[in-house]
Amino acid sequence: MLLETTVVLVVALQAVAIVLLWQQGRRLKRGVRMKRGGAASGGEAGGVPELLIVNALSKIDHRLGMLEERTQQRAAEPAALRRSVEVPATQMTSLRSAGHHSSASNYELAQQLAREGSGLDQLMACCGLSRHEAELVLRLYAKRA
Repeated sequence: MLLETTVVLVVALQAVAIVLLWQQGRRLKRGVRMKRGGAASGGEAGGVPELLIVNALSKIDHRLGMLEERTQQRAAEPAALRRSVEVPATQMTSLRSAGHHSSASNYELAQQLAREGSGLDQLMACCGLSRHEAELVLRLYAKRA
């Protein structure tokens, strides 16, 4: 008796499992059909709206463009340094000839050069500043773009 009840219970559970699997299969088929039809008309590709994909691609394209610009600017920097105007050297010699050879006058010259748009290397070479000092002068006195 116990064995027969157990067998009937197992068969009933299997039948329920089969029905549930069949229903789940139908739902999945319906979902696939809706996604296929929705991708063509509703603007979704694999469950992701096309607008999100387009926006992401646009952002990536914009970032790549910015990286290209930075790369071109960095490639052009050495050429710009080579073509730099010799005004700073002239100003340095005029200050030295006037008898102003103190470190305070070097900082004054560095401030003036920074205001005129000189670069980091120019400040270091003309004024005898360390890299960190020249960076600080540029941060404080360079013209803002």
